[in-house]
Amino acid sequence: MFEGNKLTLPNPEPLHEEDTIDVPYYFVADDAFAMTENLLKPHGVGPDPFDREKRIFNNRLSRARRDVEIVFGILASRFGVYQRPMMLSLEKATIVTIACCYLHNFLRKKSDRYLSLGNVDWEDANYNINDGEWRATQRDLAGLCPTFRRNMTERAKFVRETLQRYFCNRGSGPWQLKYV
Repeated sequence: MFEGNKLTLPNPEPLHEEDTIDVPYYFVADDAFAMTENLLKPHGVGPDPFDREKRIFNNRLSRARRDVEIVFGILASRFGVYQRPMMLSLEKATIVTIACCYLHNFLRKKSDRYLSLGNVDWEDANYNINDGEWRATQRDLAGLCPTFRRNMTERAKFVRETLQRYFCNRGSGPWQLKYV
């Protein structure tokens, strides 16, 4: 899907107004996927413990993936359609997912009882992650199997290195040093 820009992603842009390097829009992934310039994954198992920038990058990517996991976990805990494999065409599964997202957003706005702060994961003042109640309702969901392996392109490596430098400098957060 990434080849030929079938997803019609926006054109690459600088990360900051003072930057001159354009960075493409990207999705975050784990090792089940092959890395491309629009699908980034962490550095391999056990990056050099002295390579602070790689550890920071892996942590930042992990935080982003965690947020996606939480969203799908909440949807799965609220809508039974996600409790088992969908036996639908890709088009119909997309419609069901969009409908669940709209319904979820509607209920969050209109009902105080639909989803309280205790239902979702939350981060305290010391940047510790606390599990939300949605995790208690999770059944074992099947993980994705790895796709075929292939070497990443030089462009994909360049994008990951550019983001890595950004996260360690201008784009750093005060919480990230706790984890490296």
